Amino acid sequence: MAEKSKKPLKIVIFCGGRGTRIWPMSRKKKPKQFQPLVGNKSMFRQTVEHLLKGFEPESIFVITGENYIPLVTKEAPEIPPQNLIVELEMRDTLAAIGLATISILKRFPQAILATVWGADHLVKNEKIFIKALKTAYKVAAQKKKIVNVDTRPIYPDVNLGYIEIGKVIDVVDGFEVFEIIRHVEKPNLHLAQEFLKSFKFLWHVGYSLWPGKLMLSFYKKHQPKAYRALLKIQESLGTDQEQETIKREYPKIPKTSIDYGILEKLKPGEQLDIPADLGWSDVGAWNVLKDISSAGKKDNVVRGENVDIQSRDCLIYSLVDKKIIATIGLEGLVIVDTPDALLVCKKEQSSEVKKIVSKLQKKGKKHVL
Repeated sequence: MAEKSKKPLKIVIFCGGRGTRIWPMSRKKKPKQFQPLVGNKSMFRQTVEHLLKGFEPESIFVITGENYIPLVTKEAPEIPPQNLIVELEMRDTLAAIGLATISILKRFPQAILATVWGADHLVKNEKIFIKALKTAYKVAAQKKKIVNVDTRPIYPDVNLGYIEIGKVIDVVDGFEVFEIIRHVEKPNLHLAQEFLKSFKFLWHVGYSLWPGKLMLSFYKKHQPKAYRALLKIQESLGTDQEQETIKREYPKIPKTSIDYGILEKLKPGEQLDIPADLGWSDVGAWNVLKDISSAGKKDNVVRGENVDIQSRDCLIYSLVDKKIIATIGLEGLVIVDTPDALLVCKKEQSSEVKKIVSKLQKKGKKHVL
């Protein structure tokens, strides 16, 4: 049964994923979003606290895996239990965003949704973040379009998607609103360097707002198979057939990202973008964590007890009490020590940690995954 809501904006924190590039700290039972990677609070908790500065808890939703509901409940007691959306299996963002959309529209048919990523996004400029989301909501409600909040690149990152922006179509609350020309997913280094120089490209950080019914119309047009499955799931919500229907229909949704599945298929003008200085970083690998945490490029970043002689540009993390890590003459290394696993790698090869996780899986080392 639909619920009445004076405030149609519903913010959805996406909190799934394994975070294999942050192993051995990120584990299946407690992945990176629930780990205190930056500061003393988890990335998920930091995201929740940002949003609570500008929005009511009743307007905040979380979509996550069934196994992580206890962690979400513990870390975000302010969020009502009925606002937790369970994803029975991880099928990438096309499926997750579709499930969140139909679940919220079932309760709030006029809802405008905002996607916020609570796993590995660090936002330093909280006030700008909140203001930009509220402005994007105004624009999405008025123009009935998808409105992204993105940020200008500060270095040529090849692991992120980019958006090429066109002309300014409006100025709202001091933010310029741009037409989107196209998406470019994870360019090579040469292209990323060109994008950085041009000032016509933004990092696509994934904060998007849209009327829920509009997004469903894009699923119907560009992902009809997913659309049909989502409608069947939506019809079953709140009935005795809900779990059975989700188990049957959810795997029918193509396992791909919302970017590949829908956003890159949209025409110029169907999406808008608001660039904002968010102080944003994607903490998806150890080298990124090191670089955003160090005062200077060659300074070490240490967590735990470390005794060092003449080491530079290293990240040294220890989660083992009363254990000293001694280092001499090292440069550009990542060292992460946990009670049952130790990682040592070159900083520039941090993204390959996920290959170690794959090898451990093949060897049947489930106790360290």
